[in-house]
Amino acid sequence: MEMERSGGEKSNYPRPTKISNASQIFLRLFAVVSSAISAYFMFTSSEETLVYDLAMSAKYSYSPAFKFEAYINVAACVFGLISSIITWVAIRKGNPNTYFFLFLHDLVVMSLILAGCSAAAAIGYVGKNGFEEAGWGAICDHFGAFCNRVTISIILGLASAIFFLLLSIISVINSRHIHIIPSGLATTTTNV
Repeated sequence: MEMERSGGEKSNYPRPTKISNASQIFLRLFAVVSSAISAYFMFTSSEETLVYDLAMSAKYSYSPAFKFEAYINVAACVFGLISSIITWVAIRKGNPNTYFFLFLHDLVVMSLILAGCSAAAAIGYVGKNGFEEAGWGAICDHFGAFCNRVTISIILGLASAIFFLLLSIISVINSRHIHIIPSGLATTTTNV
């Protein structure tokens, strides 16, 4: 089954299926929603309590790692919306070259989300368990609601990273049709 590509080249590969295209759109929307909710939970994570008769507060803005995770999720949300529009246009135009760029986009966004979640998880681990060798005590026994919101934010961020990983895999599958060798350039080997 030969299909004509832009520029008059023929390809033996079929275009991406409707299921593939629909999964691209829905996974992008799921990634956008999970990133937005993750950022919301991180931005709204704060708690005030009395610790040994002292008023103490915990806010996401006290930790650069938590701020990094929140801002990365906002960026992932915005880039996910932009890539959703690009995907929709690419599906309608039928340009297979777009899938390679979407692959790179999804891979970079997934990597940034993983970096943000990893940094936040490292600080969250110290907040939950402490680090006695350095003299840092656990704070989650005093700031339970704060720690729960941060945990939910990290889990939703990781879900968003998984969605972008799946999108990367789909984009790689769809972009395998890019490299078309014209029939006149193909070389054959002979046994000597």
